[in-house]
Amino acid sequence: MRHYLGNSLNTPVVWQDFVKKDLSTHDITSINASIENNSFSIKTNKAQDYNVFFRFNENNIGVKLNENNIEKLKEFFDSDNFIETSKGIILDKDAASYVAGWFSDIAYKQKFLEADSNNNGELSNKEGKKTLSYVYERAEIREDIKGAYIITSYVKGYEESKFLADNNEYYTDISNSLNLTLKYDKNLDGVITFSEFLDVGENGYFEDNLEATNNKNNEDLINTYKLTNTDKLKEKELEELKKLATLAKLKNQGLESLTNDEKKLLKDFAISLNISEDKLKDLISSDKLGDFISYTKDFINELSETKLLDIKA
Repeated sequence: MRHYLGNSLNTPVVWQDFVKKDLSTHDITSINASIENNSFSIKTNKAQDYNVFFRFNENNIGVKLNENNIEKLKEFFDSDNFIETSKGIILDKDAASYVAGWFSDIAYKQKFLEADSNNNGELSNKEGKKTLSYVYERAEIREDIKGAYIITSYVKGYEESKFLADNNEYYTDISNSLNLTLKYDKNLDGVITFSEFLDVGENGYFEDNLEATNNKNNEDLINTYKLTNTDKLKEKELEELKKLATLAKLKNQGLESLTNDEKKLLKDFAISLNISEDKLKDLISSDKLGDFISYTKDFINELSETKLLDIKA
């Protein structure tokens, strides 16, 4: 189904802090010393493997940027904004101010440094739950003569990352998030709009993996998008999302509303969760949807790497 962003198309979801930095001779000497000794007070990845350097609040900062983002910066900013070294690039002037502004947003406003409880330079899922790295969207299902469609009614950034799994598996780090942020900020204006984030282009919509229903309870949708996930939904992830949408339909409309394909999805889902088919039938027939939804906790946590739908019972 087409998902239109509507009036939220140009709504900012994240924006950088204002930082202005021109390097002095002393600053450059200090950064070079940190590069030589790989001594940085703030870790932006676990390996402390950096190739781009700048000053922020009297600290020397090192980050690992990918080649696409480095070239993007070089194409946009003047050549005197870049000081080449044997181990990477020192940023100066506008380029330094721009990257430092996004670093400040991620490290402090999104609370990445605060969340890194063991100061190892990366965040686990459990630590990541403390960050403000999600975009919240409320959307509605509508219908016209061309059929049903979804339209965004409200969007807000800097939301708590409560959908992350409560485990110690790797989530992200500052360098990784900075790379994704530079990718999203397509015009390098220091603001990422909802349309830039979802990469909808001039069309103003994307194709959503949901089917419309006639149930009024299904007309309000809540989507949560993770700022640190750049990949489009892959085929496997779309299949998992179908299962979740089917659960929501089952909850709102009952078993008789499901198609044969949807029933098969639930049967396969039960097998993947080690629930017997009899148990599944019992849960559905006895109207114990709350119990059934509780079986999906691990599955919902796995979906924290994708676009999520809130299906609270």
